[in-house]
Amino acid sequence: MKILVSCLAYDEGKSGISDYINSTVQELLSLGDDQPSEAHQLWLLIHPSDAAIFPVKHPRLNYIYVSEWLKRPLFSMLWHLYFLPLKVKLKSFDLVFLPAANRRLLARYPNNVILTFHDLSQFHIPGKYDRFRTFYVKQLIPHYLAKARKIQAISENTKNDLLRYYRIKPIRITVNYNGYNPAKLDNPVPEDILRHKLGTRKKYLLYISRLEHPGKNHVNLLKAYDLLSPEIQNEYCLVCAGSAWNGSEAIFAEQSKLKHPANVIFPGFVTNDEMAALYRYASLYVFPSLYEGFGIPILEAFYCGIPVICSNRSSLPEIGGTAVLTFNPEDPQSIASRIEEILSNPALQGEMIRKGTERLAHFSWRSHVRNLLALVRQTESK
Repeated sequence: MKILVSCLAYDEGKSGISDYINSTVQELLSLGDDQPSEAHQLWLLIHPSDAAIFPVKHPRLNYIYVSEWLKRPLFSMLWHLYFLPLKVKLKSFDLVFLPAANRRLLARYPNNVILTFHDLSQFHIPGKYDRFRTFYVKQLIPHYLAKARKIQAISENTKNDLLRYYRIKPIRITVNYNGYNPAKLDNPVPEDILRHKLGTRKKYLLYISRLEHPGKNHVNLLKAYDLLSPEIQNEYCLVCAGSAWNGSEAIFAEQSKLKHPANVIFPGFVTNDEMAALYRYASLYVFPSLYEGFGIPILEAFYCGIPVICSNRSSLPEIGGTAVLTFNPEDPQSIASRIEEILSNPALQGEMIRKGTERLAHFSWRSHVRNLLALVRQTESK
C-alpha cells in the first residue's frame, strides 16, 4: 500500500499523540520487514523540524514537508481542513491515516481516509483548554467528524463519548485498542544513576504524566500522600515525573503545604531509559487522572512488574481490567486508603502483578495496525 500519515499534531515529539504516531508508523513499516508482501510505502506529512527529530528511520519512509509557519494552531487547523486536499493528491494513496482526529481533520473525506480519535476530555474537565480550543472541540470537530466514514476509537470509553457528545453513527466507529512499546522499557538506566537523579534512596510510589492541573489530578494525589501514615511516609516518597504544563503552579503550591514536601519529587521530563528505570524500581504505580482516553502507563507498569491502582472513571478500569484496583480520584482519602491497602499486603501485590502480566496479551501495536489495515480492506470492499 501507499500510506499517507498526517503528523501535523506531532507536538515536537513530547505528547501522547506523538508517541501514538511513532508507534503506528514503526509498526506499519515493521510489517514489511517481517513479511515482504506487507512492505508498505509510507509518506509522512510533517514539518521539517519534526522530521529532524522523528525517531523512526526506514528506506520505505518518505516525507512531504509543510512550512514551519503553519505550526501555529489556528493556521494548522485551517490548512489541514481546507488546503491539504488541494496541496496533496489524497486519492493517489491507498490509505490516508489521520492519527490525531481530535486535533486535525478534513473538510471532506475520500473513501481512503481512516482516522483515530483519542478522547473527549474537554467534556469531562471544565477549563482544560482556552475558549478557542474549547469552541473548536465542541462545535467544529463534531461538524467535520460527522463526515468521516471510518473512525477508530482507542477504547470503548472513547466510543461511548463519541456517541454521547457528537452523535456519531455507531456503524462508523470501530474500537481499536492501543498497544505499548516494550522496547523503550528494556534498557533502564542503572538504579544508582536513577537514585542520583531523584536524590533519594527511599522506596517510592510513581506517577508519570505531564504536570497539568486539574485534569491529571496531581493535587489530590499530593493530598492523599499527606494522609498516609507516618510509617509509610518515612519508608516511601512520591515521584511525579513529567514536564510542567498548564496549571502546574497549583501542583507546586500544593506541595509546599505538605507535612514533608521534600518527600514529593518532581524530576521533570525523563528519557525512555530513565522512565524504564522509574517503572522497574517503583513499589506501586498510582494513576489518579480525572480522564484518559486510554492510559498506556497502565500497560507499561504491567510490563515492568509493578502493581497498579487507578481512577475509577473514564477508560482506566476498562484497560486495567481485574489487574487493577480503583479509587475515587476526587477523594484523597480514597486514594490514600488504596495505597495503604496495597503496600501492607505483599500477597495482594503479587496477585496484581501476575494479573497485569496476563492482561498484556490483549494489547499490542501489531494488533492495532493490523486492525487498521483490516478497516482499509473493509472500506475497499464496499
